[in-house]
Amino acid sequence: MKSEATIKRFQKLLKLEKEEDRRIYQEMVMKRSLKEQCENGVTWYPLAIKRIYIGMAEKTVVEVVRTTQLGKPHVFQSGSTISLFGMENDKPSGMTSGVVQALRGDEMKIILNTEDFPNWLTGMRLGVTLDFDDKTYKEMESALVQLLEVKPKTRLAELREIIWGDQMPAFKRWHTEFQHTKLNESQRKAVQQCLEAEDIAIIHGPPGTGKTTTIVQAIAEICRREPQVLVAAPSNTAVDLLCLKCEAEGLTVVRLGNPARVDEDIQNLTLDSRITQHPDYSALRKIRKEAEQIKTKALKFKRNFGEAERRERRELLDEASELKGHAHKLEDYILHQVLSSAQVIACTLTGAAHSVLGKKRFHTVFLDEASQALSPASWIPILRSDRVIFAGDHFQLPPTVKFIEAEKGGLSETLFDTCIRNKQSDVMLDTQYRMHKHIMYFSGKQFYEGKLKADESVKNRNLGPGFPPVEFVDTTGCGFEERKNPDTLSTANPEEASLLLKHLAILLNEITATIPEILNPDFSIGIISPYKEQVQVIREQLWNSPLFEQYLEFITVNTIDGFQGQERDIVYISLVRSNENGEIGFLKDKRRMNVALTRARKKLVVVGDSGTIGNYPFYKEFLDYIEAIDAYKSAWEFNYD
Repeated sequence: MKSEATIKRFQKLLKLEKEEDRRIYQEMVMKRSLKEQCENGVTWYPLAIKRIYIGMAEKTVVEVVRTTQLGKPHVFQSGSTISLFGMENDKPSGMTSGVVQALRGDEMKIILNTEDFPNWLTGMRLGVTLDFDDKTYKEMESALVQLLEVKPKTRLAELREIIWGDQMPAFKRWHTEFQHTKLNESQRKAVQQCLEAEDIAIIHGPPGTGKTTTIVQAIAEICRREPQVLVAAPSNTAVDLLCLKCEAEGLTVVRLGNPARVDEDIQNLTLDSRITQHPDYSALRKIRKEAEQIKTKALKFKRNFGEAERRERRELLDEASELKGHAHKLEDYILHQVLSSAQVIACTLTGAAHSVLGKKRFHTVFLDEASQALSPASWIPILRSDRVIFAGDHFQLPPTVKFIEAEKGGLSETLFDTCIRNKQSDVMLDTQYRMHKHIMYFSGKQFYEGKLKADESVKNRNLGPGFPPVEFVDTTGCGFEERKNPDTLSTANPEEASLLLKHLAILLNEITATIPEILNPDFSIGIISPYKEQVQVIREQLWNSPLFEQYLEFITVNTIDGFQGQERDIVYISLVRSNENGEIGFLKDKRRMNVALTRARKKLVVVGDSGTIGNYPFYKEFLDYIEAIDAYKSAWEFNYD
């Protein structure tokens, strides 16, 4: 069968990816000295402790600040699995695992995977290093095995053939049309498709088209017909956003997963928090406390220990054991009530394998950001469902695949890609509410067949008279040369970074002179580059320039991947590449550029070398569009020398 061959192919590709991921980790961490680890950003050492306290679920929380490599790039992010270690006389002396909950500059908040406070935390120099976490791989491997071994004529076998085989999805047409005053026509059509789908439905959401709004309305509508749905996404950020929106819609939500990986704004929705909010939780704590007190009393040292004392200890331990049994039963009851009363159970893709769900099944599962999810990971929640609703955009960022051979073999092809290519089950949202029509137009034509349109509320959105919505600043002839960092192998262009910041400084001076009220908490600026090295160069120049002291709170600098799902009033893009051979590297990934070009609400400024990028059809057409809307500028216009 076609699906069986596909599963076996993915098993091989996943094994290759896992081996490469482990090899990279060993190269970065295991085979490096502590000093090299710090320089490469996989370890922070030594650390200064800012605060230690007991947080959610009785876990120890440690807030630390790094004291070296300040402001330098690193690999840590919220949700990273780490080891916190202690050093004494230059030798390891204590280690415990944990999860990064939050990062801000050179500060990190860590939740330890232990309820006991490690005594060595305050007695020696501390460091934190990245761990290799293969749990995700194990869950994906398990999902593929289950798919391969599924019994014929079961619902899962049918879904497998519909998604990966040659079987077409079915729809049950409704005699009434879904109506909602806050949704546009394409959004209503997408919800209608979700209601009528018997197997799969696809919400295709280009940038700014209200994909999240649409999927939440579909969830709410289906919750009127079904007691409970499962909602999953590859990133914690996407899951957290859906939880917030679903709760705002009046739905009862339970968020599964490690609280350390959950945004602080929705901690009250986590399973741990829901359990503590249960009216019987105080009784559970009381029983547990009483059991511990009896156990402590039983094990208390006695100088004289005879038969009577032995019998008393046994009776006390039996009593403690009985109380613990009651506690376990009450805990199971509370857990069952919390989960069964939820209309929406939300988690990451791998979180769908959480043991608390047991053999629980759902009629409908929603997979958001499905176009960024590896296929084996997407199957983890699908294993629990009878039908699937995908949401995403296959013209934006694909999943991250580290091993080029695995990518060539098709590991980066998602279930979203497969279904949208093979099935007549998708609805594209066609009205965007983010950006000026000139910012939207090029991507709309290149990726969405010219079907994307700007809503009346945003089509002429700009900073004000005299501030065109799009500019391309051409560095051709300036002698700016790209430079590759031999350690990171990432590329930067310091002169281009300087030009970009000079342009931004001029723009900010003009804006604040004519529209001083624009500097309010809602105002935002994004500076984007495909290259991490350029991001670091721009950050250093920005932070060291007195021109931007009053504006730093409004400015975010990050890679394209870091801006996925975000938007800003003003966006600058540094293309970096400038060389005689016309090599453009990352810029060949048009989907990545689609993300970058669609983050701005009111003004987009792209800085690059037309002589380098113009040899590629995509960028030649972009430059033609720039000339057509009279948005071309030369670097020489800014008196750059």
